[in-house]
Amino acid sequence: MVKKTVVIYFLSIFLIVGCSNNSASESSNNTEHSDDNKTSVRNSEETKQNDSLSGNEKIKLTDLRDSQFIPLQNDNDKGEYKIQDLELDNAGVIIFAPLYLEKSKEVTIEFQLQSNDSINGMTIGIIKDYSPDSNDLKYEIEKIYSESIDNKLSVTYKSPEDSNYSICILGTMAAPVVVKNGKIILH
Repeated sequence: MVKKTVVIYFLSIFLIVGCSNNSASESSNNTEHSDDNKTSVRNSEETKQNDSLSGNEKIKLTDLRDSQFIPLQNDNDKGEYKIQDLELDNAGVIIFAPLYLEKSKEVTIEFQLQSNDSINGMTIGIIKDYSPDSNDLKYEIEKIYSESIDNKLSVTYKSPEDSNYSICILGTMAAPVVVKNGKIILH
């Protein structure tokens, strides 16, 4: 009885080792021989290269569960847009109306947070050529700031080319927060 148990034990080890070696070689063979997988690998590498060129991580808009589109109203001729007080939930995003920026022009978003937590994770992003009326769900948010803050934030973005840019605030904290006394400033 002991001999049978020992033999079965060793056979099961060889079987497990043999299966794990085959599955690794099979998956690498599938990647090399499948045109679809080659394309997805190439696209992943291109995405990584594009991200490294911009230096910022990108988030798909469809990965977030709730989005709010906020139109901007110019309060004066200085290029300042007041942001109404807003509540932001975790995994939500507030997208502000697009602003046209020429190459190397800057836009700044400033606001205060009202929260029950003393420190909050906050992520600010940019969507290029966003249209709230579009059915295109392939928009990506380029992260331009992601840090823990206590209650106040000011972030400036410099445009790499002439285009329309929408600033976004992403909910990356545990509890809902209120964005207060905010404004977007064109420089």
